[in-house]
Amino acid sequence: MSRCALPLPLWAGPITGVDMSVSLDQPLVTIGMPVRNGGKTLRRVLDSLVSQTYRNFKMVISDNASTDETQGICQEFAQRDSRIIYIRQPQNVGLERNFDFVLSRADTEFFVWAAADDIRSSDFLELNVKFLQDNPEFIGSTSPVRFEGGDFDPAVMGDHTLDCPDAFDRIVGFFGVWHANGRMFSVMRRGAMPATLSETTYLGADWSFILRLLARGKFKRLNDGFIILGRNGASNRNDYFSKYRSRAVSWIIPVYDLSIDVLRLSRGASLSQKLKLISHLCSLNASAFKVQLKHALKKSAA
Repeated sequence: MSRCALPLPLWAGPITGVDMSVSLDQPLVTIGMPVRNGGKTLRRVLDSLVSQTYRNFKMVISDNASTDETQGICQEFAQRDSRIIYIRQPQNVGLERNFDFVLSRADTEFFVWAAADDIRSSDFLELNVKFLQDNPEFIGSTSPVRFEGGDFDPAVMGDHTLDCPDAFDRIVGFFGVWHANGRMFSVMRRGAMPATLSETTYLGADWSFILRLLARGKFKRLNDGFIILGRNGASNRNDYFSKYRSRAVSWIIPVYDLSIDVLRLSRGASLSQKLKLISHLCSLNASAFKVQLKHALKKSAA
């Protein structure tokens, strides 16, 4: 349970709610799916999305030059369901740019990213869209998130409610322990979202994206519905840290760029809030260093 109150939003004025029965010709939600070589899990993921009880959405799939059966599966579903827009990139544009691509194709009130190995409960969209319609002071909402085979633990998954009235308290509340970024796959208000995931690619860019959103408004974790994240995501690969290690400082301060972004966001914060953020960033970099070393040793032993 959050201990924070519920004041007016920081990001913009409230968006008027739209009735759930609105025509499918005017979708309220865009599901953006960036995918590369997701053929092993893609079919069951698409089944879980097209079977949502909330049907007023469009889905934009960006196939990042897959070399497996991804293209055939996507084309099959697009032929069966007119809500699906399938686009194939002629060459690999990279993970972050593919996330940005599907976001750029969103022209709806709400947006949600969906990975090619994540499963949602059939009521996920219905529950979270309704919450955002009923609570215009929130800019994001999600159901409990866990990894496949794991537990619904908000401290581990990083999907806990952050509804403090003060933006800097929400940013401080994001930290505490090294956690997954389960909040990344929330239903979010498109008008409150930055235009891109990140101007540059670096370790923790997805965290920075969420932190920029938290500077603008509140996030909710509902008690109902669920998301089950696959275990084959980028953060679980042995090359995860080396991919973003562009300079020597990244060995000692693995989330250097994220740390700089957080310090920039904290301008205007109180001294107490800044000290808490600096403490969290020191702990975060220490934890990331240990995880980085573990990945490096695992990679060398492979």
